[in-house]
Amino acid sequence: MNKILFLGLVFVAGSVNAAAPCLSSTSTLPSVDSVYKSGKFRIYYNSNPENENYLSDRTDLNNNGIPDYVENMAIQANATTEALTYLGFTHPLDSNRYRGVAQYIDIHLIKLNGNGVAFEMAQNFINKPIKEGKCSLTLHIRNNLEGFPGNYWTTGTHEIFHLYQYGYNQFKGGWYLEGMTNLMERLLRQGTQGGNGLTQLPSTQAQLESDVYAVPYNQLWHRLAVLSDNTNGQLNLPSELLNRKYIDGSKVFKDERLKGHLFIKKILENIEKKTDQLSVVNGWDKYNWAEVNQTISENRSYIIKVVQETMYDLDMDKTQEERNFLNLK
Repeated sequence: MNKILFLGLVFVAGSVNAAAPCLSSTSTLPSVDSVYKSGKFRIYYNSNPENENYLSDRTDLNNNGIPDYVENMAIQANATTEALTYLGFTHPLDSNRYRGVAQYIDIHLIKLNGNGVAFEMAQNFINKPIKEGKCSLTLHIRNNLEGFPGNYWTTGTHEIFHLYQYGYNQFKGGWYLEGMTNLMERLLRQGTQGGNGLTQLPSTQAQLESDVYAVPYNQLWHRLAVLSDNTNGQLNLPSELLNRKYIDGSKVFKDERLKGHLFIKKILENIEKKTDQLSVVNGWDKYNWAEVNQTISENRSYIIKVVQETMYDLDMDKTQEERNFLNLK
């Protein structure tokens, strides 16, 4: 799930090298009183049984005083970014947009109606001592995912990948954000793509509208992943990473496969170029578009055009299915 965080803002802070502003906020932060730090991640949670955000699962198999739920979230988060870095994706904190601005990715384990939310703007909660005056990117993740991590939950990976999308470009839209991320969370999750990537590409403009643009968790990206990758999707990651375990000894990478990640990486790189071009043409701050400009319907055709150009670059124009899709606007 994606969202922009609207807060009570005091001022916009940055540095000489800052690409985007860090929003300094005094508004309400979900009630958290504990933090576990791991690499560039800070996992926040609540240890007060009287608080609505209390982390009720206190299982601690390694008896180190940190709930396994918290440690497992950190393990999943670090495995996600390490794998994506190895595969050539630019870490959000190293992206042109956030480099020199955000220092951490903060994960708040709190009570939520949904499973998770990824916030776009880097921010510093200046009146919250637990935040140490550090600017960060923020994720909210439900603190009671049933049986987390189990064989299903890759919510951490899902929300973190939204930060990659935000780091690369300014486009929004569920069909793009959620559809692509639903594919990419299979980096850790079982299954190289949803529905085995068998749903064919839309062949008409009407299909593109109804089956892709109108469906956040659409099958477009899964199909493109299959068509772009003639391997079995084996992830050629370091053995130390592929052998990473959760606290209970279960594997982090469930099947060690993901088709189409090179195609998705190229798409993000090309979309970044497109949003940079649009920023120049329209006189917009390329790292901080207005929300209305991020979500306008015209952006759909820009993204599809980038997809089509990338397909041509990769010689994905040989079948009738591909040619039909390449004719769409």
